[in-house]
Amino acid sequence: MTINEPRSLQDMRFESLDAMRGICALMVALYHFKAPGMIGQLALVQNGWLFVDYFFVLSGFVIAHSYGRKLAERSTSIARFMWLRIGRIYPLHAAVLVGFVALELLLLVFGDAMGGLVSRAVFTGYRGPESLIQSVFLLQSFGLPEVRGWNIPAWSIAAEMWTYLLFAFVFLLRGRAMLWVTAALVAVSAAIVTQISNDLFITFNGGIVRCIYGFGIGVLAYVAFRRWGGVGGTVFEAAVLIATLLFVAIAKLAVTYAAPFVFGAMIFVFASEKGAIANALKARVLVGLGLISYSVYMVHMFVQARLAEFFQVTKLVKVEADAMGRTTLEASPLAGDLITLAMVGLVIMASIATYQLVEKPARQWSRKRFAAHSR
Repeated sequence: MTINEPRSLQDMRFESLDAMRGICALMVALYHFKAPGMIGQLALVQNGWLFVDYFFVLSGFVIAHSYGRKLAERSTSIARFMWLRIGRIYPLHAAVLVGFVALELLLLVFGDAMGGLVSRAVFTGYRGPESLIQSVFLLQSFGLPEVRGWNIPAWSIAAEMWTYLLFAFVFLLRGRAMLWVTAALVAVSAAIVTQISNDLFITFNGGIVRCIYGFGIGVLAYVAFRRWGGVGGTVFEAAVLIATLLFVAIAKLAVTYAAPFVFGAMIFVFASEKGAIANALKARVLVGLGLISYSVYMVHMFVQARLAEFFQVTKLVKVEADAMGRTTLEASPLAGDLITLAMVGLVIMASIATYQLVEKPARQWSRKRFAAHSR
């Protein structure tokens, strides 16, 4: 069984799935911003960390769709595939990392003159030299010591990069071998996940295994979609969407292990884009949110930290940051909701800027650079 889909399937863009990715990125941003009020108390926000697994499953689905057949038929080399993946992911990661380092240098040199902008010591904790080295080389998800990562969410893109390389070799296999190896990777990674933690909340302490688990399910979902695709329509979309939202809202402990399968089922249904909900997700604003979703995911904690420092200086509300860098506000519920909405607006504006100035140009440059090198 090789990934050799018909041309009509090759040309699909899955805009509704991209829109969902943008919504999930915002949910992760809300999860990292602990504010009182109705928004912060939503069960979907409290369990917002689970939406990271949607990214993993969707990546497996999309990579299998875009590159599985090409790698299997050797029309695309692993070197070209990885170059394009690096060009897609690393530049924004590097830019945000430079932003964090630049801020630490400013605080180190001008800390006293900046009126006590922050109460923490610079270049310590999860922003120490060891974490910086591991962030540069995308090693944050292997459970190495002295690691938290400067930009906390980057652990997942580090895990994805190594997972891309692993599955690039898997896609070289032909026939049923690719399917069986993928299924074996899913089974083994799932078993390891259950040994690492009593739930799926695994990040720096072995998040690479969590990524392989979700990515592999995404690949299997694509194989199923390619073979039995077309299961869709409004009724199916509504049923799977409601089931997914309920799962995220109530999932606790070992139940969270099932998250990749739940997201895989949702992606399988919505990929056909036959129902009213999928069509609604193709609204321009939601498609645009999906376009900047990677930027939203990568810059939101940087923006949140600057917003926290603003409140730290102005003393308008009491603010703290936990060991994971998440911002916690102490304010009235109304103020908490208003500040949360302001945070979302700032994150979206910053994401539009980084998409236009970093993410999009870097991707275009990497494609042109490799094309020129190939010639």
